[in-house]
Amino acid sequence: MLALPAIGGVMAYAAGQVRPALSRHVALFFGVLEFFLSLWAYYFVYTAPQYGFVLQENYPWIPSLLTYHVGLDALGGPLVIVASALTTLAIYGSFGEIKEGESFYYPLMLLFLSATIGVFVSLNLILFYFFWDASLLPMFFFIGMWGGPRRKYAATKFLLFTYGGGVAMLLGFLMLYFMGGTQSFDYMTLLNSPAPYWLQVAVSALTFVGFGVKLPVFPFHTWLPDAHVEAPTPISVLLAGLLLKLGGFGLLRFNLQLFHSVAAHYAWAYMAVGLATMFYGAVVALRQTDMKRMVAFTSINHMGFVLFGAFAGIAVTGSIVVGVGGAVFQMFNHAFAIGLMFTLTGVVKHAFDTRDMTMVRGMRYGMPLASVALGLGGLAAMGAPIFSSFLSEFLVIFGGLLYSPWLWFAVLVPGITAAYMLWMLKRVVMSREEPPTPHRDVSRGYFLYMLLFLVPLLLLLFFPSLLLNPVSLFARSLAGAP
Repeated sequence: MLALPAIGGVMAYAAGQVRPALSRHVALFFGVLEFFLSLWAYYFVYTAPQYGFVLQENYPWIPSLLTYHVGLDALGGPLVIVASALTTLAIYGSFGEIKEGESFYYPLMLLFLSATIGVFVSLNLILFYFFWDASLLPMFFFIGMWGGPRRKYAATKFLLFTYGGGVAMLLGFLMLYFMGGTQSFDYMTLLNSPAPYWLQVAVSALTFVGFGVKLPVFPFHTWLPDAHVEAPTPISVLLAGLLLKLGGFGLLRFNLQLFHSVAAHYAWAYMAVGLATMFYGAVVALRQTDMKRMVAFTSINHMGFVLFGAFAGIAVTGSIVVGVGGAVFQMFNHAFAIGLMFTLTGVVKHAFDTRDMTMVRGMRYGMPLASVALGLGGLAAMGAPIFSSFLSEFLVIFGGLLYSPWLWFAVLVPGITAAYMLWMLKRVVMSREEPPTPHRDVSRGYFLYMLLFLVPLLLLLFFPSLLLNPVSLFARSLAGAP
């Protein structure tokens, strides 16, 4: 799973030297292969009778210091599917978007996929950090080379924020090695030999900075709106749908699982940050007129749910399956719902030459297919009961109420989200054209492509156990963690 996209990247680059258009087809082929491989790997996670890491590989990397140790569990399994599926969709969505530098662009897509898979399967702290930073470089080039007018500023800001957060995380890893008593970077060794409590508190705070920047949480979020606005549409899909999940994954893997006792003791503080992020993202999104910027702040709002739900679950043993399960479920649902919304911002930009929602009027008249997709995407993003995003938000809020009934006001966040999504649909789709102007609708093929984003959300609405059964085993293992 790690090697296949990297090999595909090399082959896509070689094909692009023969003919640039070949690069995209080679990349799409390897993306589809990786998707089916991720489903096969998840089968082993799903059928495991108890929680644990499957498909483990452990080889010497630097003798007596570092090992190449990888494995997949119920936390990484769903996110590996997200990575492969979303990258494949973004590759196809790039066919009509990227016209220059294709022989460099598509190999970078596959290298980005390889790096993100590496994050989700790493069981060595330095290997984890290696893949963590490796995922930043393709995104930096995506924004800086194929982005909008302020692409250099946005790319530099993105790299400074995320790399700086990574340095704080690395410092925490080094402290754990030198002061933890085990002198090991192996995750399983550290999990079975907990460090002194004061050290866990310090390292948990440092890693939270790194993961909080990537998630992102308030106030470490300021790089995200600029990056989204300047990034090309398929890269915004990956940025929100996949890159942000690295932060959520890190929080659950390290702050919850490795530093379990610290997470339980200071859950109230993490939940407060999560609530602030939820409300901040929702309220600021309500004030936006640029559709893409609004969707970017929606991502901040939804990632606040992940932080809030995970730590609400860890604080109350009886609700750990609800809270942690809801957080992982939310990451999965958000990836596809927000991926569709960013795809549609690109459709609106191409049709109207603007994303200003005060200027885009009467979309339903000239673009009925795109209007249907926008309506469905808006419903998915707001957590309407016809999609599984409703279930994940319900689980998170229910977990918060189990922690304290006084947190009832968290229910207001989905209400605010619905308000700005419905305002957007009323303004952009349901209004009259002034003046009537012809706009070319998306093709039926592209419409079906956009509907693919909704397939997982419908599947998991009816069969949530496909994800929640393995994740519940992971959550219960946290309750018994040292």
